[in-house]
Amino acid sequence: MPHTHGQSTRGTVVPRVLVITYALDPTADFVLRELNERGIPFWRTDLSDFPNRSTLTAELRPEGRWDGRMYDELRGIDLSEVRSVWWRKPTPYAFPGTMSEPERHFAASQAKGALPGVLGTLPGTLWVNRPERNADCTKPAQLAVAARAGLRVPETLITNDPAAVAPFAAKCGGRIVTKVFGGIVHTEGGKRGQLYTRRVPPDQFGNPRIGLTAHLFQREITTKAYEIRVTAVAGRLFPVALHAPHGPARLDWRRDSSSLAHTPAELPSDVAHGIRTLLRDLGLVYAALDLIVDGDGDGDGTHYLIDVNPGGQWAWIDLTREAITHALADLLEKGTL
Repeated sequence: MPHTHGQSTRGTVVPRVLVITYALDPTADFVLRELNERGIPFWRTDLSDFPNRSTLTAELRPEGRWDGRMYDELRGIDLSEVRSVWWRKPTPYAFPGTMSEPERHFAASQAKGALPGVLGTLPGTLWVNRPERNADCTKPAQLAVAARAGLRVPETLITNDPAAVAPFAAKCGGRIVTKVFGGIVHTEGGKRGQLYTRRVPPDQFGNPRIGLTAHLFQREITTKAYEIRVTAVAGRLFPVALHAPHGPARLDWRRDSSSLAHTPAELPSDVAHGIRTLLRDLGLVYAALDLIVDGDGDGDGTHYLIDVNPGGQWAWIDLTREAITHALADLLEKGTL
């Protein structure tokens, strides 16, 4: 992507938009290209750039405002000029290999206390999203808030007691699935894999390994007609229906997203209201939400909220890519909700 450091097409202007994401982030590129075309200067960096490639210098003023700069050898941003922070997909802080493990751990805790700490106190700054709000959006929290917001959530059990699973499954008609609490990507033996939603067979309801850690079980929506991915930007909702063929993607479309058919979707007014209430209560400006629609597929089925991802991807869906690009660029340019 050209102008990755926010070199405005209208000349050199002080950046007012700070973008924190990894270097090869194609989703971010859509929005940053749009900002370039509008002549909105930005500075793009990553947590992993600190402290080897970027520098923070901030001094507390008597009025309680941090003053200074964050910069690299090419460009940077004046803290007093920051109006928007897009906390997209940062990768962890990076430190020299010559440091010991305790030294790296200490350095990371110092960096984590400094960078988000200083940036988070800048007055009048719009965050998409604040990192602490992303961290607070755990699976138990999002499902509880969704239910309070009036959204339907499949019956859910969290437990490390193998004896609790069979009675729960009986309440769900014997059909339950299990999901991970966090990201699905994992590494074992040097190999990268993904932990998708998995159906739990009855002979595994009492598996003693359930006792090794917490597990999340949910009623399987066996009458699923299709799913909806809703991308939310400052209260604007961009829903798309995802139709999976019979096969692995039917239970979890992430298993084979290339097999999906995408069609326009509309949300019932009560569901749209519930989503906006949910995101407000979670303190999220941006999120990607997944819903299951049951019934015969005529759009009138029950909508079940199953996931809220505060950093979810959206550029992979052609139907809404341009609209979401413009919505995010509008928001970062304006700097207010």
